[in-house]
Formats: sequence, C-alpha cells, structure tokens
Amino acid sequence: MSSARITALEAEVAGLRKALVSRTVIGQASGLIAARKPCTPQQAFQLLVHISQHHNIKLHVAADRLVMAFVHAHLGRPVEAADQMLWDHVDATTANVSGGSDDGFAEEVSSTSP
Repeated sequence: MSSARITALEAEVAGLRKALVSRTVIGQASGLIAARKPCTPQQAFQLLVHISQHHNIKLHVAADRLVMAFVHAHLGRPVEAADQMLWDHVDATTANVSGGSDDGFAEEVSSTSP
C-alpha cells in the first residue's frame, strides 16, 4: 500500500472518530434537554439546532458546552457565564406546536418585560 493511501486512510479514520465523538455529545445534550423540557427527543434535537444557530456556534460545540455546564453545575463547580446563557436559552424556549415560527420554537416572553 502506498504512503499516500495510508495517509488518506489515517485522515479518514481521524475524521470518523471526530464525527463519533460529536454525535455522542450531541445525543447527550439532546437527552439532557429532553429531560429538562416537556418535549420529545426529536424536539430536543431541533431545539439544540435552534440554539446553535441563534448563538452562531457549531452544533457539536453548543452540545459540548451544554453537557459540560450540566456536569459542572451538578458537581458544584462554577459554570461559565456563556455556557449558562445556553441553558437559559433552553429554559426560555418552548416548542411551538401551532407552527407559528419557522423553526417550530418560540421564545417565551417574561411577565416582567416592559
């Protein structure tokens, strides 16, 4: 086998490993969202996509930050403000079953808003 072929296969394996890790953390974050919100796993995944797009960060990065914030909070460690903001967004977003928004989610309006 040629050196170029081995290099290409090594790069492919590295990419597949990265994809597997990303998929795992996305599944974990979706599960945490579904456990926290009254929604299906599919709705939790869509909410994760919504948050990723809203905050302009890659899906696996948003998922990783949500999972790490959850772990830190439950271990009594400080949670980064930016990561807490993602969970605040989860808490402030509800599934919009009426189809009123394009992505199927609506931001809740605080009763203390002016």
